[in-house]
Order: sequence, then C-alpha cells, then structure tokens
Amino acid sequence: MGSKNKKGPKKDKPNPCQPSKPKAAKPEKPSTFVADTTPFGEKKDSTLPMLPEYHPKSVEAAWYAWWEKKGFFHANAENVTSGKKKLFAKIIPPPNVTGALHLGHALMLSIEDVIVRTKRM
Repeated sequence: MGSKNKKGPKKDKPNPCQPSKPKAAKPEKPSTFVADTTPFGEKKDSTLPMLPEYHPKSVEAAWYAWWEKKGFFHANAENVTSGKKKLFAKIIPPPNVTGALHLGHALMLSIEDVIVRTKRM
C-alpha cells in the first residue's frame, strides 16, 4: 500500500529564477497640470476652479513668497516687550519611549502648528 497524495496533484509554482510574464501596459491618464501664473510675491488667485487632481507645484507655487512678503514668519519682539501682544509659547512633547515618530505624532504636531501660526498672525 503506497501513500497517496490526498490533496491531489501539485500545482506549478512560479520559479523565482525565471522572468515573469510581462504585464499589459496601462493606458496613461492625460495630465491636468496647469502652470501657475501668479507673479512672484503676490497673492494667488483662489477664485479659479480647483483641478480634479492635486499638483503640489501648481497649488503651492507663490504662497510661500507671499507669506514672506506679508511678514507672516516675522516675530516682532517689541510687540511683546511693550505689552501690545501677550507672550505665546507652545511646548512640543518628545516622541514615545522607542524614540520613533509615527502618524499620531504628525497629526498632533500639525494641529499644534496650526494653533501656533494662528496665534502669531
């Protein structure tokens, strides 16, 4: 009496040493990228319709230069020392015990960053 394979015949497994079959090429979607025409340092026209896809170069172009021109990143110490504005400080906690940052840190710190930027404006 010989032993029989109860599972049936073995199926062929792909050999990792042999190249796999080429996959059919997917048709590429047409790009919806529109170049930004905002002059450097000027406020971007936000009345234009939104694109169906996010293009960072188009969306973020010119915002940073406008923020710098308006002085949004400039902290004026005279406002605090003269009493015009109250001192505002936000302490960011260290990462967890393992020392690794994760998405929870990114979300929490993003919210705190928005609060700080709002207070500074």
